[in-house]
Amino acid sequence: MDQHTKQRWRFLEVDWLTYARTAVFRPTLLKAVSEGIVPDTLSFCSFPRPSVILNFFNDPDKDINLKFCRQRDIPVYRVISSGGPIFGDTGYIFAFIHAVRGSHGIPSTVEEMFAKTLSGIARGLSERFDIEVRFRPLNDLEARDTDGIWRKIGPSSCFYDNQAIQMGSGIQIHRPDLDLMASIITPPPEKFRDKQAKSIQERVTCLDNIVGRKVEIREVKQVYVTQTEKTFGVELSQGDLCRQELDYFKKFEDEYTSEEFLMDRSEKRLDPLPDGIQRRQLVYKISGGPLIRIICFIKGSRIWRIIITGSIHASPLRPSSPVHEIENALMETPIDRKAILDKLIRVMEGPNHEMPGVVPEELAEKIELCCQRGDSLGIIEKEGD
Repeated sequence: MDQHTKQRWRFLEVDWLTYARTAVFRPTLLKAVSEGIVPDTLSFCSFPRPSVILNFFNDPDKDINLKFCRQRDIPVYRVISSGGPIFGDTGYIFAFIHAVRGSHGIPSTVEEMFAKTLSGIARGLSERFDIEVRFRPLNDLEARDTDGIWRKIGPSSCFYDNQAIQMGSGIQIHRPDLDLMASIITPPPEKFRDKQAKSIQERVTCLDNIVGRKVEIREVKQVYVTQTEKTFGVELSQGDLCRQELDYFKKFEDEYTSEEFLMDRSEKRLDPLPDGIQRRQLVYKISGGPLIRIICFIKGSRIWRIIITGSIHASPLRPSSPVHEIENALMETPIDRKAILDKLIRVMEGPNHEMPGVVPEELAEKIELCCQRGDSLGIIEKEGD
């Protein structure tokens, strides 16, 4: 594409938010881009202090140690995005693409967007720092460490809204406090089933370690700028938030930092349970896909309520997600795989619904198994995928 015909995207540098408060920044940008108030935008964010985000389907009581965070004044907010919980400190950066669906270079599905964006970033990091970085489906950036093991250097998330998309990619540049991170983020063993490393301390590294020197944040910023322009065939132009975006930010602040929004995926919202309800839980990891936690509340031979949480990627997220629609559809459903599957298919094959890596048949099998064999005291499902 000729230089003069390239689409122009806006570029924002953001250093005034904690990672947790991007909970407000994300919907602000998504709304502004959706409404055509601003052009498609790449935002490059660095952070003044440590904080934690819970992605949209994470359970605040099970996926992180919320009490620990509050005792240590570590901010925690839930974000409108997909994936697992993430710790972001001063050595961590996160970049967002907010673009109108159908814009030049934007793929039609979440999986394709992950592959296109992260493959480009992996190439850029490999070339800039003379290291080996790869995109690992579904949504990881991995670098080959000095011991030959591929370790995660950054998470990512993506979802497609009705009018626009949000793609996010992070890089751990400087060494984080891994013990602090492991105290905050508490994944079950299933999380590492398809990984070489078997704990957060083993799984996560930083760019400094891989490169063998202290990497400057500006160096990584340049990789994101260059690779975004190359990958999507666009030209970036420095900009600022407009007045309307600042107004949206103020408007969204109370909603997306509220306790009610944070605790939406907690089973405590169902307390107190009616008499005669049995609770069952099952956790499993899809190879190359998300970790899924199923909690079924059973009354007689039917599913009274179900809560599905984990590092799930799904689109859209607002006003209603496929996961929330599945939970609603399965209320009062007989514990029968065919009955469960029929309802899953109707939801998952709905217009613009995506749940990358999740297939209805397997999910129906796991839900039935949870109802029949799940242990009310915790995780029992250890089968491979």
